[in-house]
Amino acid sequence: MTHSFIECQGAEPRNCPEPEVPENGGLACVTADNQRLCKPMCNHGYDFAFLRMSRLYDKCSEQTNYKWDTQYVGGNKLAVCNRQSLQIAGAKSAYFPKDQDCRTTKSIRQLQNNTLETFIGEVKNKGIAGAAQHACLVCG
Repeated sequence: MTHSFIECQGAEPRNCPEPEVPENGGLACVTADNQRLCKPMCNHGYDFAFLRMSRLYDKCSEQTNYKWDTQYVGGNKLAVCNRQSLQIAGAKSAYFPKDQDCRTTKSIRQLQNNTLETFIGEVKNKGIAGAAQHACLVCG
């Protein structure tokens, strides 16, 4: 099932392919410092198939030949969210709260803004300069 990136369309750098949105989760994306950064997030009750503790987001830029630097080989899949009672593979901020899955978060502007602001703060903490643009949240 493909999901529309309408609100993410036109994001720089334009050469980057659309990343696959994980089912049972979503992607928070932003452009900063000429790179597209997307942070996979899982809904409550789901966890990542791979450990992502030290890997908050995946990126696509000229440096990556406009391909996603994902743990999955040769594609645009950034993460898989599997049903799991314990959420231990990712950073705390990579999970939607229990009563607030991706769709709920997206439907309430304040919740969506909080999620994107958290991500933008994390990007800045990683030393990525420049204004954050084209911020969006897409649900699987």
